[in-house]
Amino acid sequence: MVLDKIILISFPVIFLISFFLVKNYNLLFLKNTKDSKFNKPQAFHSKATPRIGGFLIFIFLTTFLIIFYKKDLFFYQIIFLGTFLFFLGFMGDLNIDIKAEFRLFFMVIVSFLLIYFLDIRILNVQLSILNNLINSHKIISSIFVCLALLFVINGCNFIDGFNGLLIIHSIIILGILYFINSQNSNDDHIKYFILFSIIVCFSVLFFNFPKARIFLGDSGAYFLGSIISLIIIELSNLNKIISPFFFASLLFYIFFEVFFSFFRKIIFLRSSPLRPDKKHLHMLFFKFIFSNIKKKERANFLTGLFINFFYFLLIFPLLFFYKDKIFCQIYFLILLIIYLFSYIYIYGKK
Repeated sequence: MVLDKIILISFPVIFLISFFLVKNYNLLFLKNTKDSKFNKPQAFHSKATPRIGGFLIFIFLTTFLIIFYKKDLFFYQIIFLGTFLFFLGFMGDLNIDIKAEFRLFFMVIVSFLLIYFLDIRILNVQLSILNNLINSHKIISSIFVCLALLFVINGCNFIDGFNGLLIIHSIIILGILYFINSQNSNDDHIKYFILFSIIVCFSVLFFNFPKARIFLGDSGAYFLGSIISLIIIELSNLNKIISPFFFASLLFYIFFEVFFSFFRKIIFLRSSPLRPDKKHLHMLFFKFIFSNIKKKERANFLTGLFINFFYFLLIFPLLFFYKDKIFCQIYFLILLIIYLFSYIYIYGKK
């Protein structure tokens, strides 16, 4: 097929375009994307770094969709929802100051409306009561999808604090989704989009890992989160034989990072859940590594490397049992317990 050949030769083209834009990011509006705030809880850089990784991913993926998917419903879902979330994050990357409360409010309202009118649904969650609700009431279905989406995109934003952490994590998830699609429906419109997304992520990864010449920014975290969410929803709806808890397990680190942080800040810190801090798992992991090797830059990229290595080891057994619904349910709970014990252990070590 022609699309196979196009995707195969796309990597060097994407890489060269990315290289040009990284070297010339001062062109047009990209000069305003420099991150020079070194005192933020998630800041580990010591010089101004452009946040254009999300811009690169957005441009490449939307161009691909417009050329090859313009008559597909999946195209409209990504174009409208993904574009909205990208630009919402990109305003922050352009150093336009927007209060976290207002950004979250705007994100919830517009995301819900787009999900409702684009008819984005999760058809099966393997919980009978919730299944009946979301399949009987469109508003409840849209609220549920909206909440799931918010967990994923904000989780992506949470973990995007170290070189390569989010991009490598996204590549692992997309690679597993490609494998699942190939083993089951082998739906071409999903297959090629996932494959192209992986190629784009690898191209951007070169400039973000191990040394960060660019950051993904909020736009990259939001857009990648929306892409991964919509692909998983599509695959879950197309492959009813696969346990929904398998897909939930793929997202356990992203999802639970937000969920746990929300209640940790309210219950233990008695502060706003929207207030940033330095007590996320990846930050504690960084401090643990740094305390042993005493080299900040090396500890930075090793954090992303080790967390994703452990994540892959935990997820790998699921690839043999992704159709076993009971196993996937139990394993999902085991993953959450492992996260909690890991957090408690690292927190004590720090």
